[in-house]
Amino acid sequence: MNGLVSGCLRIASATAVTAALTLLVCAGCGGPKPATSKLPATNAPPPQSEARPALPPPVPTNAPPQKKVAASTPVELFQAGLKLWDGKGVAKDPAEAVKFFSAAAARGNVDAQAYLAGAYRTGVGVGKNPDETVRWFRAAAEQGDARSQGVLASLYGTGEGVPKDLPEAAKWYQMAAEQGLVRAQANLGAMYFLGQGVPKDPVAAYKWLHLAAQKGDPDAKKNRGLVAYKLSAAQMAEGRKRAAEFVPAKSR
Repeated sequence: MNGLVSGCLRIASATAVTAALTLLVCAGCGGPKPATSKLPATNAPPPQSEARPALPPPVPTNAPPQKKVAASTPVELFQAGLKLWDGKGVAKDPAEAVKFFSAAAARGNVDAQAYLAGAYRTGVGVGKNPDETVRWFRAAAEQGDARSQGVLASLYGTGEGVPKDLPEAAKWYQMAAEQGLVRAQANLGAMYFLGQGVPKDPVAAYKWLHLAAQKGDPDAKKNRGLVAYKLSAAQMAEGRKRAAEFVPAKSR
């Protein structure tokens, strides 16, 4: 039975974790860029004796004047980037959106940091860059963003862009789970049962799996049953008690 439990009760694969926790999948991004603006036509041609002045290069309609960008707040920069990312009111332009995200992220906007990390991870709007992916997910995670904490945990759990480090993965899953992130709770429960990155603790495992299962996570439901098979009645009662007493930490 131990072999069956170890084989079935495992942390979700990198693909499953990415599907559950990644923020920034943008299917179909890269649509046509907006037409450039044109100078208004003059009503009268210049005198024959005067040379026609050279026209300045057209300015892309999606690019705000540089002075306006510099004067924008981090929130405004992020919102401008999000419109370009999603194509709301303007043509989708992920590359231009990343510029806004970068400006806002550098000034501490946590949402921009998360989106920028996702862009570097997926290669949408910018070249893939594992180092920048980890850098910006960590920046957002350290500000308390639960989803970024969950993704950062998955990176350490699978060794994506960083050396594999299960204790570090468990640490970030714990922080995200404490805020109520369901997939983090499911993965943390599995780690407690298997002793991956944390000491084995079947009661803690049951608590986290039970919480995630109550929110409908299918893997947590299966794994909760496997853990329950190994628990005494007293241990299961304690796990359920801890789950009932759980209050999510205040998110950012």
